[in-house]
Amino acid sequence: MQYSLDLIRTTLRGLYPPGEISYFTRMILEELCGFTTVDIVLHKDTILRDEIHKKIASIVERLSHYEPIQYILGSAFFCGRRFAVGKGVLIPRPETEELVDCIIRHNRDVKPSYIADYCTGSGCIAITLAKSFDDAKVEGWDISEAALAFACRNARDNEATVEWGIRDVLAYEPRGNCYYDIIVSNPPYVLESEKATMERNVIDYEPHNALFVPDENPLLFYDAIARIARSELRPGGKLYFEINSRMGDACCKLLQNKGWKEIVIYKDSSGLDRIIEAEKEIC
Repeated sequence: MQYSLDLIRTTLRGLYPPGEISYFTRMILEELCGFTTVDIVLHKDTILRDEIHKKIASIVERLSHYEPIQYILGSAFFCGRRFAVGKGVLIPRPETEELVDCIIRHNRDVKPSYIADYCTGSGCIAITLAKSFDDAKVEGWDISEAALAFACRNARDNEATVEWGIRDVLAYEPRGNCYYDIIVSNPPYVLESEKATMERNVIDYEPHNALFVPDENPLLFYDAIARIARSELRPGGKLYFEINSRMGDACCKLLQNKGWKEIVIYKDSSGLDRIIEAEKEIC
């Protein structure tokens, strides 16, 4: 195995920070060999089969072109569950785990009956909420058929019941049914001008329509979803957003202008504005 360890380190040295190379090493050997971090240390002299060496070499070659490790291995972990990912779907982020954790903690005693997840992507939010609120009917909506294909697969793999559907939130006219208890969204929110500061594994591979918004209209998805939620949430229902950390005040002002109440910004583990919770007034 030492040969494979040396191959990973020497090939990726200078392309990624040492800590990220160590992370890749753990992920590759866990996926291909079932090794834990301790196993890697204890069994570094283990002779791996040629087919394993070849697979490692192939993965390292793709990493050298900055392809995301999650796309290469075909999955990412989110809230302790494995989710299939690949071309056309956004890779779940730790910040989004914090959004989901916030929703679960704040609604544990409420036991919501109807939940909708807009811009669902891989379905990680909708599926995790469906598994956390056993009696809730959960829906996941996205404009991308490719993303919804992953969402459907992930629901099957995680034994979750979620209703999926195609929906363009920028063009959707709400039905006014007023029955959702929670509407949540992690919509595109990265400014076009922020591309210059982002890593190649994001810019070159992940779907831009799930990431970026124009600088001149950075809140267009929040504006549209807040309008939809005003029509489709029940009185007292809650709206949750993941936000660009630079847009917390602007998002709050937008929601205030639309009549939302009890608006709160929560910071992520890095101390950045990341989650907004708002409540529809009780008529």
